[in-house]
Amino acid sequence: MTGRISPIASAVPGRIRVRHPLLRRTDRFQEALGRLEASDAVRVSESNPAVGSFLLSYDPAAVTPEDARSQVEALLSAALHPAEAPPPSDAPAPVAEGKPAAPELKWRINRAAKIGMMGSMAATLAALGVGKRVHAGFGTLFVAFMLVHMTVQRKRLFQ
Repeated sequence: MTGRISPIASAVPGRIRVRHPLLRRTDRFQEALGRLEASDAVRVSESNPAVGSFLLSYDPAAVTPEDARSQVEALLSAALHPAEAPPPSDAPAPVAEGKPAAPELKWRINRAAKIGMMGSMAATLAALGVGKRVHAGFGTLFVAFMLVHMTVQRKRLFQ
């Protein structure tokens, strides 16, 4: 899964939270759910297709956290990126999808905008002691990042 967003949002011994933008697609969510439910290592405790999230639990006495993480990543890799998974020996070769992974790009842009908003807001507050022009400049930068964030989230903005 090199160069991709890791589906594991958080992990503590006995529990793994999985969240990925592609899991909001019904077909990918159902594929991932089927793979996770078939696993002997982890159990699906909660699932939410609206946000593309699973809460998985496992017995840390039976499975090490590293093994659980690697098994979950392997199971989800095939569900999230089926064109890269090796086909069964009797199955025909998979057909590549026509659409690019736009949710991943939107996620990265939105994450950069949120980080930029936090940094520029901190700089805006720090610039209060420096001068009005510096303060106004960082404030303008904050507004620019906020507009990027609102553009990415425009569908959810007025729900």
